[in-house]
Amino acid sequence: MQEESPEPRTDRPTSYPGWDGTLPRHRATLIMWRGGRLLLVRDRGRDAYVLPGGGIERDELPIIAAARELHEETSLEAMSIRYLFTHEGKYNDHHLYEVEAEGEVVVRGDVDGFTWWDTRDDTPVFPHVRGIVARL
Repeated sequence: MQEESPEPRTDRPTSYPGWDGTLPRHRATLIMWRGGRLLLVRDRGRDAYVLPGGGIERDELPIIAAARELHEETSLEAMSIRYLFTHEGKYNDHHLYEVEAEGEVVVRGDVDGFTWWDTRDDTPVFPHVRGIVARL
């Protein structure tokens, strides 16, 4: 008797061809906790904070994009990355990854600030951030 191949997994992304100017855009978005607080970054010229992350490049695996974006925005190197879920938004489909990293955040690139957010406080965040956090 021949074994049947298992059904392909549909609960997590495998790869994306890259953003071609259409919406929604595929984005690797990171969840990183320290001491019960969530890492948020603030893009240059913005008043509100977002979760670290960014666009998935052409032929790039989402998990690779997650590690790359973490390093580009915070100078941190991921020690472990675990897929959580995809959050569909108006402009972005956020492919969420929980990440562990050691060291201190040093912002760079398009990021000019960061905070370790207590999700109960009134730090200004974009609405999708609260929607994602509600699913954690």
